[in-house]
Amino acid sequence: MPQNPPSPWYETWFDSPHYHRLYGHRSGSEATTFVSNLHRHFGWSHLHLLDLACGQGRHAAAAATLGHRVVGMDLSANSIDHARMIHAGQERLTFVEGNMLDFELGQRFDGVLNLFTSFGYFDRREDHLAVLAGIRRHLKPGGFLILDYLNVDFSRARLVLEETIEREGVEYAITRSFGDLGHGVQGFIKTIEFEEEGRTHRFTERVSGMDLTELTRLLEASGLTVRQTFGDYDLADWTPGDSPRLILYAHAS
Repeated sequence: MPQNPPSPWYETWFDSPHYHRLYGHRSGSEATTFVSNLHRHFGWSHLHLLDLACGQGRHAAAAATLGHRVVGMDLSANSIDHARMIHAGQERLTFVEGNMLDFELGQRFDGVLNLFTSFGYFDRREDHLAVLAGIRRHLKPGGFLILDYLNVDFSRARLVLEETIEREGVEYAITRSFGDLGHGVQGFIKTIEFEEEGRTHRFTERVSGMDLTELTRLLEASGLTVRQTFGDYDLADWTPGDSPRLILYAHAS
């Protein structure tokens, strides 16, 4: 009998308790600072926002605290369950499960947030375009997208090839490289290996190495026009080799 193809890496890894254990140190204050900077810079007031690939909801919660009505969506059931638990009772904030490749929420938003490199997980251009088409479909006329991506030149120059991180008594051996993701796409490959109960477990993260030119082309093909670029969470100007992030502000055209 034919076997089902394996699940994409992000479905299994993002829903693993080890994903949350390894990355659980991510700062809520960093998320609050970033969202607050966006809020002040653009003069946002009482918006209806979608936090796409929201994880455990730290950016969504920060936006709701500032008075915005926010829907946080993520593929990981564990992340959504945790977000609902830790943000229970917070007004203007709801969480739903959904796949960014084909989501349909039945509502339109003033803006969509896609933050902390929650894009670029695919090795086919068509899949990236499918995500952006879903975003465009969920925006009101004149709505905006904030796309927070890694800066490929900065990240390649500072790639740590090997390291070991310990979290809660588990040692995670991490290797990183930049190479072929398939279909002629180059990108970052991060392998996480660890032992648990006498078994070796291995997960791999894969992120396309898209630069400003390529991201801009994808956005334009999806009816989104880049208006501003920033290089970090303080919204400093973006420069190719020196900025740690590539943050795009795009409007629905």
